[in-house]
Amino acid sequence: MAKRTILMLLIAGSVMGCTAGRKRAFEAKVDTDPKTGWHIVTLSYRAGDPTHDLTARICPEGGSNLFSLQIGPIELLRQPDSLRQLQGRGYGMLVLYPTPNRVRYAQFTFQGNSYRMPTNWREHHLHGLVLDKPWQFAEPVVTDSSATLRTWIDFAPDTEPYRYFPWRSRLSLEFTLTAQGVRVSYTVENRDEKELPYGFAIHPYFNLLGERSQTFVHVPAQAHMEAIELLPTGNLEPLDGSPYDLRQPRPLSELNLDDVYWGMTPDRPMSWEARDKGIRLTLRASEVFTHAVVYTPPDRNFFCLENQTCSTDAHNLHERGLLKESHLLIVPPGKTSTGWVEIIPALIR
Repeated sequence: MAKRTILMLLIAGSVMGCTAGRKRAFEAKVDTDPKTGWHIVTLSYRAGDPTHDLTARICPEGGSNLFSLQIGPIELLRQPDSLRQLQGRGYGMLVLYPTPNRVRYAQFTFQGNSYRMPTNWREHHLHGLVLDKPWQFAEPVVTDSSATLRTWIDFAPDTEPYRYFPWRSRLSLEFTLTAQGVRVSYTVENRDEKELPYGFAIHPYFNLLGERSQTFVHVPAQAHMEAIELLPTGNLEPLDGSPYDLRQPRPLSELNLDDVYWGMTPDRPMSWEARDKGIRLTLRASEVFTHAVVYTPPDRNFFCLENQTCSTDAHNLHERGLLKESHLLIVPPGKTSTGWVEIIPALIR
């Protein structure tokens, strides 16, 4: 009996040793950037074929920016020379909250109260209050099917964001890497005694990987938002016959856009293809992401497809009674609001 017990323990130890020695498909690590002292959290997936490996890098102190996303050796996002550049615009994937894109004259009104935002683009406010702030983060969690990082930023009376958006609240993100791509999930937690009005967006700067004539953009929206000086008027324009119609894929060589689209749905995601490089990227989103911004500067080496829960200048459009057009989200006291975007790269050779 004793010999049998010893044998069973030896077999069990051998199985555990094989399991412990087997390299996991998903990994996570936390490094420190020597120049800034900021943290870089790397989530990785190792496929059987290295060309299908996925690697995501997030910098919590740099605005919780998912600043690098690679499929195999191919970098999909525009890279900064220094992590400090993440506290601005132009690199990685910005987090836009609570006012995605522009706020007219850097001021909005909600329920009879006016709120002043910092002026940082002409006479307006641009891109919210969290992209240039340090976020907190937890230790990443790795399972057999994913690697996840959670980050968060608090709006509290002793913080700068609260000065401009005075709602006691927390915005949390979860970056979950799977074998298909990255899901970015957000939660807005209203810790205040009044309703909280917000919009949320991601703003990825995608590298132009090949020729503009071979890079096709697909945005199956229902309407284009008329704008004057990049601020929506609230009018929804039909896409039929318009230069904004992206319901069928069109090459970047035909486009010069910085425009808002309305009527996005989960069953019709945005996407782009670098056909000469054999890469497709799909942006799936939950139902709260009703809007999109498309930015295709013809003289730059990047372009942007931005999933938004609301229109640009949503608070001011909502105040005018344009509820459908703005899609401003409102969280009751003590409640939460959630959504997600999936960034799914694939090889199409």
